[in-house]
Amino acid sequence: MTMKLVGIGGMGLMLSPSAKHLKPGGTAQFLRVHDRGTMDDRRDRCRQAWQDHGAVLVEDYQALVGDGDFDGVVICAGKNGDDCDIFSSLVPLMQQNKKGRPFVLHLSTVSAGFAQAAHGFLNAAGIDYVNYPLTGGPLGAENANMLILASGDESIYQRLEPMLQTIGNPRYFGASVTAGAEVKLIGQLMVFNGLVGICSAAALKSECFREELSGATQAEFFDFLNGGAGGTRQWDVATSKGVRDDIWDQGFMIHHAVVDAIYAAKLCRERGLPAMAVIPMASIALTFAYLLKKYESAPLATHAIVREMIRKNAAGLDDFLNQHLSYGDVDGSINNCIAVLPSRVQDSVLLDIDQDSFS
Repeated sequence: MTMKLVGIGGMGLMLSPSAKHLKPGGTAQFLRVHDRGTMDDRRDRCRQAWQDHGAVLVEDYQALVGDGDFDGVVICAGKNGDDCDIFSSLVPLMQQNKKGRPFVLHLSTVSAGFAQAAHGFLNAAGIDYVNYPLTGGPLGAENANMLILASGDESIYQRLEPMLQTIGNPRYFGASVTAGAEVKLIGQLMVFNGLVGICSAAALKSECFREELSGATQAEFFDFLNGGAGGTRQWDVATSKGVRDDIWDQGFMIHHAVVDAIYAAKLCRERGLPAMAVIPMASIALTFAYLLKKYESAPLATHAIVREMIRKNAAGLDDFLNQHLSYGDVDGSINNCIAVLPSRVQDSVLLDIDQDSFS
């Protein structure tokens, strides 16, 4: 039987390719998809893809929920603060017309604390909740090989697995409702530490050989050296875009990445890891915050940090980090990461969250 779904975040880069991967009469069908109305060419293509899929585009959550004629809601939206607002608005509407026990499949990257609080909040409302974060980027979503990090109720996973296998590569990490979020943040440790490594190397190569940071010579050098023991995918998927092609505004955007780095730092701290594991996450978060402040509204991806690491720019970054980062005050350093963010990004972090946050 085809699972009936409605979706929030369907115009985003990670969920929108599902419109083409899920075929009529297959594992799942989206009946309705929420459309905030943001206009650009990419979203127009997403709208057409969803309409070709058979979904109706709706402007509000009331229309999305309708008379409750669905099995579940798929949400792939923002961070803690963004999605807390969504849940607060959505759940009362779901309760009004609830048929049976629907589920919420939450694909956003949120903190482990959010997943725990959301599970309790929705369970009390008679709604099942699972958080299955995604990793692999837009290309992985487009090619249906993104990783889907599943955890929580195993019976829900078994029910969803055929659909998940159509849109990506799922793996189940056990019954803990927070395990998916934790695995995603474990992966982000690898991402951000790899990013700092390759960007440090690129900056040092530029200074040692007295060459420009970007260009064919630099790109060829790291295409070679990245095949050695220090190789990282952060060269292939991120830093090479800037070094090879001077593209700094495409990739993992820093206003998203900074929040993930804060969540990773917080999780490391909560699980008792040493400062040497926590502080690098706080350091990269503060570096992203520095770029947000220095370049204001200019869109930048994570690999743009390499431009601040060459000699002529390093002092400005050092001054900023020295003001806000301390091995002697790990918790204060994490709090400083949040405090220095622009308000629009700061609001999305919502690090301290419990069930009352959804009320």
